[in-house]
Amino acid sequence: GLSLWLVVWLVVVKPAPVQSCPHLCVCYPNPMTVSCQAQNFTLVPTGIPYDSQRVFLQNNRITELRVGSFGFGTQVLWLFSNNITWIEAGAFSELRDLEELDLGDNPHLRRLEGGAFRGLEKLQSLHMHRCRLAALPHDIFHKLYSLQYLYLQENQLHFLQDDLFADLINLSQLFLHGNRIRTLSENVFRGLVNLDRLLVHDNRVRQVNRRAFRDLGRLTMLFLFNNSLAELPGQAMRDVESIQFLRLNNNPWACGCEARPLWEFFRSNRVSSSELLCASPSARRGLDLRFL
Repeated sequence: GLSLWLVVWLVVVKPAPVQSCPHLCVCYPNPMTVSCQAQNFTLVPTGIPYDSQRVFLQNNRITELRVGSFGFGTQVLWLFSNNITWIEAGAFSELRDLEELDLGDNPHLRRLEGGAFRGLEKLQSLHMHRCRLAALPHDIFHKLYSLQYLYLQENQLHFLQDDLFADLINLSQLFLHGNRIRTLSENVFRGLVNLDRLLVHDNRVRQVNRRAFRDLGRLTMLFLFNNSLAELPGQAMRDVESIQFLRLNNNPWACGCEARPLWEFFRSNRVSSSELLCASPSARRGLDLRFL
């Protein structure tokens, strides 16, 4: 009788088995973290615990992300520095609780399918820097209502479609520097009513539509240095009167009558600004537009 009770007691009180960890990965509890970095994986490894909260897959050789690649739930997913060339539409759709997705430094990605980020309605931070992206589908950010940080710098983007960011009503910071963008159209930033920081320096911007910034009433930081701007419309600057930090240096500013709206902006707004050296006319070359 005693031995039977001992067996029953052992069955009842024995500890639950520790969740398995995928081969070549390291797992940590609190929060549940699975680290599979730098192991030469070419596919997302199987066996990642479903209740993982952070999954680190950076510095591998993963080439494709397909529907069904992620048989687990997580809040943080790092996939930077892989060899990703293709993301199937809906590949992340099972990751309903994902808040941070890092796909940066995947130089073979180059293009994205519309619907690649479908279902990520809790996503707050999306990193896609240094992926050699040349264009973005018009619906790539559709329904990403929670997104606050979007990193698109150092790609090869030369054109941004109208209403590309229209659903990003909570976006706070948008990084577009180091691309090949030539124009900022009337509706390119439509819907970005909570944007605080906009970085578009180191591009090839020649023209800014006078209404390009009309939804950016909360913008406090605007970087447009190292572009090809000769002038900025007065209306564009009147729409960003909350601006505190403005960098417009290293542009070929024309300092004739066309510069008056920008000059008036600096006279009536207290803003931390870089210098704006005139490129023309020749009599004003090298002078600072702000102090003419």
